Amino acid sequence: MTKVLAIASQKGGVGKTTTAINLGSYLAQSGREVLIIDLDPQGNATSGLSVVSSSPIPITDLWTGKSSWEDLSASTTVPQLSVFGAGPRAETLDELSLRSTRVSELRASLATSPWEIVVIDSPPSLGPATHLALSWADEVLIPVQCEYFAMEGLTQMLELVERTNRERSKPLEIAGILLTLFSETSQLSVEVVEEVRKYFPRHVLETIIPRDEALAEATSHGEPVSRYAPRARGAWAYLNLAKEILAHEREETR
Repeated sequence: MTKVLAIASQKGGVGKTTTAINLGSYLAQSGREVLIIDLDPQGNATSGLSVVSSSPIPITDLWTGKSSWEDLSASTTVPQLSVFGAGPRAETLDELSLRSTRVSELRASLATSPWEIVVIDSPPSLGPATHLALSWADEVLIPVQCEYFAMEGLTQMLELVERTNRERSKPLEIAGILLTLFSETSQLSVEVVEEVRKYFPRHVLETIIPRDEALAEATSHGEPVSRYAPRARGAWAYLNLAKEILAHEREETR
């Protein structure tokens, strides 16, 4: 059964795309067949893996049944990792009925696809693409930047998860709250970590993603950090994140 993990936050610059690329890469390197679905109109998860979309408007071709997930997904330089790029006109989701049966049909087709894990990169908003990502997902991973307004953004995201669950028969689980862009020399970063862990002890992941130029450099070169700078601090952090996600998965299957 395919597991679908959405990475979502209404705030930009918190590391959603960086997390999608690097978590997806390490999950694939663990031996899993992984698909990254890029629902952000900017398409950074797609370009960040040096992939060119196979269709001008892939999401529309998928919605109308003109093409399948497999038809529209491209392989990457990482074995067992593929990308579905929604394309520069992913905003056409505004024109599609997210309450139609097509939403559940496409989710069901993922369950019979060759991928074991699907990671969805959603845009920095609470719009249609994020709602679609959450409706397809089994779990949601919420990146939280270690900055002043972290708690405010996190509260809004958790409220959206609650609203989403009112419309679902099977609840959307929280895979974890991921603290990102942490700087050990910043007292504010340290305080944010302490505050988030205090108020959400069950959900905060052990792994913390540090500020690391290697992460941005890797994306600009169209590679995951595991290939660009495998010994960088950010690489070790995302490797540990993948291990933590897989460990939680093993606990769930016991």
